[in-house]
Amino acid sequence: MLCWGIAYVPSAWLVETWPPLSAAGARLAVGGVLLLGVLALARRPIRPRVGAVAVGWLALTQTVLFYGATFWGIAHAGAGLSAVLANTDPLFVAVLATLLLDESLGPRQWTGLALGLAGAACVVWEGPLWPAELSVDALVVVGGALAWSVGTVVASRSVRGSADPLALAGWQMAVGGIVLGCAGALADEAAPAAGWREAALILGLGVVGSAAPLALFYLALTRAPASEVSAWFFLIPVIGVASAWPLLGEEPTARLLIGLVGVSLGLWLVLARRGPGGARLVDSPVPP
Repeated sequence: MLCWGIAYVPSAWLVETWPPLSAAGARLAVGGVLLLGVLALARRPIRPRVGAVAVGWLALTQTVLFYGATFWGIAHAGAGLSAVLANTDPLFVAVLATLLLDESLGPRQWTGLALGLAGAACVVWEGPLWPAELSVDALVVVGGALAWSVGTVVASRSVRGSADPLALAGWQMAVGGIVLGCAGALADEAAPAAGWREAALILGLGVVGSAAPLALFYLALTRAPASEVSAWFFLIPVIGVASAWPLLGEEPTARLLIGLVGVSLGLWLVLARRGPGGARLVDSPVPP
């Protein structure tokens, strides 16, 4: 969680000289290739054990749309705001799983869902309480979180119990990263700066922000129930906001702090164990 949370700061440094889509594509492509390379060196399978359609769907929703929106938010609204809103995806997973997969939520999870969505609304809302003024950049980030959630719920039945999670994550990051890079070129984004600084940031983000935390997350899942591991997702927005303040000079506003508390508390209530067997929520939410 520390790795995922702290990655928002170097991502902000990268978008200072790189357009957001190209920056997101570079981070994800490097992370995916590194993860697949480590698996191959460890003689672990690199086949995702699911069809190309499932890989493509997850690459579209959980890499192209999610990270494209997140990096757009980092570039235009700040790393702290993006850290809060991008990590609302488990809340949307809870809603969609209840509506589409007949999964049930307990009273504590419903409370967490209400708190989390209220916190997100507080961050998205700009200006006076009425008339409503919504931040377009914040809504883009929320849209990316929703896309991640749709990808999780729609693909859950096709990948549950059959996919190799690390190999699947590696392929979806690599494929999605390449698509993001191509999308950046087609969108006539400015040419990315080429230098040691940018190379170090991309490599660091690929390792520390993508490949390493994902591998650690799945290692944790082999040692503890998914509900216990996933409950710690609430730390990601906290770390993102706390690190963006001193390192980027993004002093959090009162609304952002209120939203941070609501989203973080909501994540913990929704994802934490709620009794024998814990919360299911399509097995476990795949991490951002």
